[in-house]
Amino acid sequence: MKKYIDVSKETVMSQAIHDCMAEMYAKSQPPADWDQLIEDIRTGKIGRDEKIYERHYLSQEEFLYILDKYSEAYRFETHWASDVEVVEEYLKNGGLRDKVYGPVYDSSGKLKTPACRRTEKVPPIFDQILEFLSKTDEQDIAIEKSEKIKDLIFNTIAGCKDFFKFDVDSSKFRFAITLGASPTSNPEIVKEYWKNKTGEDIKIEFHNPILFWYLDKGYTDDDLEEEFGPNWKEEVERLYKESLKENGKKTN
Repeated sequence: MKKYIDVSKETVMSQAIHDCMAEMYAKSQPPADWDQLIEDIRTGKIGRDEKIYERHYLSQEEFLYILDKYSEAYRFETHWASDVEVVEEYLKNGGLRDKVYGPVYDSSGKLKTPACRRTEKVPPIFDQILEFLSKTDEQDIAIEKSEKIKDLIFNTIAGCKDFFKFDVDSSKFRFAITLGASPTSNPEIVKEYWKNKTGEDIKIEFHNPILFWYLDKGYTDDDLEEEFGPNWKEEVERLYKESLKENGKKTN
C-alpha cells in the first residue's frame, strides 16, 4: 500500500525559501553555493554577524523575476484581489457569458449547424436592477433607489475584498526573501566588499533582463534567432531600452 507523507505548510515554506535563495546566489555576481554558505556559517568559517548578501550582486529585475517564479511555483499566489476585480468589472460594465448550446439558423430560418457555443451580453448590474425594478408598479421609486442598491452591492464586495486575506503565504514568503540574506541589488556595496577583501576591483556585468528571462526558460541562441531574427542581440537590447523608457528609467 502506498504511503503518503504529510508535509506541513512550514516545511513547504522552508523548502521554497531555500530553493529561491539557492537560485538567487547561483545567478548572482560572483555566484555562490547557498548550501555551502549555510555550512560555512554553521561551522564558524563565516561569522553569524557577517552580511553575506553584501558580497553578491543580483539586479533588481533578476531578483524580482526569481522571487515571482518561486512564489508561483509553490502556489503561494492566490490572485484573490485580481479575481474579485474581474467580478467588479463584470458587474459595472457587463460582459459576455455562455448561452445554452443549440442549433443555429440563418436569416431565412434554414438550419446552419445543429449545435455550437454562443455567448450573450450581460448588462451592467445597475441596468439589471433598473430593468427588474421598472417592472414594479412604483417605477419612479425604483429608479430613484436603484443607485443606492448598486452602491450597496459594491460596498459589500469591497468589504469582502478588504477583509479576507488570502495572500498570507505569499507575503510571508516574499518578506522572508526580501528582508532575509538575499543578494544585494547595489553593485557598489559588492565592489567595495571585494576591494577591501582582495585589494582588486571586481567586474560586474549588467545583464539585459529580457535575455535573462529567455535563457531561464531554456532558450538557445538558435531559439532566440528564430524568435527575434538574425540580429536578435540588438533586438533584445532595443526592447529592453524601450521598456526602460516606458517606465521612466534612464538608458545607458
